[in-house]
Amino acid sequence: MAKRDIPEINAGSMADIAFLLLLFFLVTTTMEKDTAYIRDIPKKVENPPEDIEIEERNILKIEANSANQLKVRDDYPEPDNISALIQNFYTANEKENDLKSNYPLYSTATLIMCDVEYVKLEKEIEGIDEVADKIRYDYLVSAQDEWNKKREAIQLLSRETGLTELREIDKQAHIKIVVQKDTKYSIYTKIHNEIEEALNVLRNKKCKEIFNESYTHMRFRYNQNPDDNLEDKPKLDLIKVLYPGKIIEVEPKN
Repeated sequence: MAKRDIPEINAGSMADIAFLLLLFFLVTTTMEKDTAYIRDIPKKVENPPEDIEIEERNILKIEANSANQLKVRDDYPEPDNISALIQNFYTANEKENDLKSNYPLYSTATLIMCDVEYVKLEKEIEGIDEVADKIRYDYLVSAQDEWNKKREAIQLLSRETGLTELREIDKQAHIKIVVQKDTKYSIYTKIHNEIEEALNVLRNKKCKEIFNESYTHMRFRYNQNPDDNLEDKPKLDLIKVLYPGKIIEVEPKN
């Protein structure tokens, strides 16, 4: 019986098919992102036109050396204990100021105070040339905006709790991060994670006290659909006024 010839397969289009398959997977594949920590990037704020000396009590300095040893002020905590130290920094004088303590003091703001300061800044802004003295102009406009936010926060707090005063931490209070170039990235991200954890603990607790809902849940809902949850925005702003996340990072040292 004669053998039948097997027809050759035309492979001329295989390269095109392979290219199309590769393009398909590139388009449909979701790439994983680094999720070590999530933080809102703060807007740029112009420095005040004059130098202001910051008191030691208003700085929580977190350091990490080349050997990855951590130091928070005079303590040498384990990485998982940084969050507790940050929370104490925020709350040490929250209810009543202890002038002998080395922690930020709290002040009390009222609607009248907000209106007075807003008008005072408005008059000062009117007497400044926006172009010739832009740095000072931008600083005063930013300060005025802060007083307006504070006013809205007090109004919301009054509606929800009946309180007419707002207790807030010193505006200079901040966390300062100082690392070295040889510090492991895992230590650096751990510091940020601990900061985020501390702020979330404080904000969640206060948000539940005022609105009977966690800050984390409210923020997630708002971020998912801002247009349908506009009422959440002033609530989130109020909580951030009470526990602001002011962080300064120093350029790594050798």
